[in-house]
Amino acid sequence: MRPETDPSANQSSAVLWSAEYSGRRLPVRLIRGCCAVLLLGSPLVGRSAGDAARGAKETRCRLVTPAPRGTIYDRDLRVLATTRTHMAAVLDWEKARIELAAQEEAFAGDQVGSETRSPSDPAPAGGEVSARAWLAVAQHHLDRVNGVTGRRSAVDAVRLERAFAHDRAVPFVLVDDLTAEEAQAVAATLRAGDPVRLTPVYERWYPYGSAAAHVIGRVHRQPQPRTPDGIPTVGPPLLAGDSGIERQYDERLQGRPGDVEIRTDPLGFAAGPAGECHEAVPGEDVVLGLDLDLQQAAERAMAGTHGAAVAIEVATGEVLAMASMPAFDLNAVSPVIAPELKLKMDAEGRWLNRAIQALYPPGSTFKVFTVLAGLRGATLHPDDVVHCDGSCEVAGHRFVCHNPDGHGDVSLATALAVSCNIYAYRAGLAAGAEALAAEARRFHFDAPTGIDLPHEARRMLVPDPTWKRNQGQGPWTPGDTVNLSIGQGALRISPLQAACAMASLARRETLTVPTLLHRPGRKPTGDRPAEPLGISDRDYSRLIGAMQAVVESGIGREAQVPGVTIAGKTGTAQISRPQGMMNVAWFMAFAPVDRPEIAVAVALEGDQPGVEFAGAEHAAPVVGELLGAYFDR
Repeated sequence: MRPETDPSANQSSAVLWSAEYSGRRLPVRLIRGCCAVLLLGSPLVGRSAGDAARGAKETRCRLVTPAPRGTIYDRDLRVLATTRTHMAAVLDWEKARIELAAQEEAFAGDQVGSETRSPSDPAPAGGEVSARAWLAVAQHHLDRVNGVTGRRSAVDAVRLERAFAHDRAVPFVLVDDLTAEEAQAVAATLRAGDPVRLTPVYERWYPYGSAAAHVIGRVHRQPQPRTPDGIPTVGPPLLAGDSGIERQYDERLQGRPGDVEIRTDPLGFAAGPAGECHEAVPGEDVVLGLDLDLQQAAERAMAGTHGAAVAIEVATGEVLAMASMPAFDLNAVSPVIAPELKLKMDAEGRWLNRAIQALYPPGSTFKVFTVLAGLRGATLHPDDVVHCDGSCEVAGHRFVCHNPDGHGDVSLATALAVSCNIYAYRAGLAAGAEALAAEARRFHFDAPTGIDLPHEARRMLVPDPTWKRNQGQGPWTPGDTVNLSIGQGALRISPLQAACAMASLARRETLTVPTLLHRPGRKPTGDRPAEPLGISDRDYSRLIGAMQAVVESGIGREAQVPGVTIAGKTGTAQISRPQGMMNVAWFMAFAPVDRPEIAVAVALEGDQPGVEFAGAEHAAPVVGELLGAYFDR
């Protein structure tokens, strides 16, 4: 092959070459970013003269080459997902046509005298070559690759049959995962015009495996899309986002594939270009607000559990960590997943992003909002004292405190610290069901957060008398108000909603619109206006002081971090499962109290019915680990 002059070519992007092909010298244009294609139609090996008479014509197709997918980084530019390149050995059918024809003739000779074919039988119409000839030629060249790599691979007959039927213009992949050493060894055996060549293949790689798996998401292989002009599209599958950030920002990450329109002869082989070649444009990178250290700290602390943990930067609404357990290794499910692994993951509920898709009753963490409803409506004063002897009677029904011996006289300063149910019952009954529901809606517990992730749950629920009546469940009762005051009953929120509420409360507001993108200086409410909390300085100070006591001297001491002031609240709720009633352990917090930087919410599911699984013992330590990792930085 030697260079010739092409006055029309842009020398920076194209060079015209000539090559010997079946006794003819044919020009070949090597176009930057595209595969080499013949400028002139090559001879159809074994083509009969009858083709012309039958009016066989060339057709067109668009050959598409994938673009490298953009990289996903954490806030410190640590790579969470990227594109790696390895080499594949492929077989160019166009360059193997002489071999294909020879192999077909060999098969024909073997059948002379048989009942299925006689020497006088014509060759396949139009120079067609049988699938078994394709298989023989492909295996021959794969054996060449095997010989230098030490592999014992065999051609996938089903995949080859599909290529034989539909993709003759596209090189057939013999081996798609050559190591660098194998690729070097194969390259040393190739000669000019060799039907086998090496080509780069892009693969998605997740350096930290299962870290932030639900947030980052997986990719899958997507067939070539149809084009509006009706020209068939051929080429290797494209990688497309299937879940998480990979799906949310798929268009940005995917970039623009390269393509060239080519002519194909009546047998489906490439016969030359028919249009311009467009180079692939790599995808854009995406930088997340995630902090990998915090993410891994949360996942370590939650190992072996089912649940979620979310950390949010108070000032911007950026998600610093979003852990959902159990998780999965992204490298094992992208771009394909073994059927047996999928069945296992389905059975274990690993696909579910519990941070945004699981809805739980918030339990005693909701007492913070019960107190807010009372303070806002002036039905509760911070100095009001309630006597707790372990139970109280409401409308003829007995409701108990978690401490059967009671807490004695309690006010706001101590009620949250010991999580007294009786105090919350009295405060909720005084405020009323409508005020409790209004406070929950004020913090947007009745709507999705708008996080930039697909499939956020939309069935969160704030019950009230109107809702119950519309459900055909009869009138609202004082017992319903008692349940709502401690975050039980029909109330359902997600861990992300809880973290957003803590971030809002830390700013003396009621709205946080979270984002996973790293956007320094962003408003925590996004494009929406801020929503002030609307209570007095005195009442706010007393409420936050009571939440601080939860961690410093109350039942949330397991969340303590040396040298850091934390405002928090424990919670334990019950949910119905096929095995029975299970507990959900909660903890919500923000820190430091005087200059809030981070808000956290953790919800963990118990795994045994009837077994105590409380926020103070199980969720609070996770919050402590997460906050410890944050302030250690």
